[in-house]
Amino acid sequence: MNGKFRNQQYIQYLFIILLISGCASLFSSETIEAERREDTELAMKIKSKFIESPELSGAAIHVDASYGIVKLSGFVETASQRELADTIARQLPDVKQVENQIEIK
Repeated sequence: MNGKFRNQQYIQYLFIILLISGCASLFSSETIEAERREDTELAMKIKSKFIESPELSGAAIHVDASYGIVKLSGFVETASQRELADTIARQLPDVKQVENQIEIK
């Protein structure tokens, strides 16, 4: 009986080690870096669209993206500029949600 119990313990330890090593790959630095790079690229695309827009080119809008969720902050002169910024951000295909925190001066 004692040998059978030890074999079961070894199998349990092996299972735990395999489980932990599998979970560790979910948090690899390569995955995190790729996601951060995608977030940065998305924010840059939105910012460039703002610069291309004559109505928003001079506006002080900050863009932050995380996992497709875009946060807009900063200041604009009019409510229509605030709405335009929101619309432009939502038009990009990788944007899942927009949090518009832009304030009107």
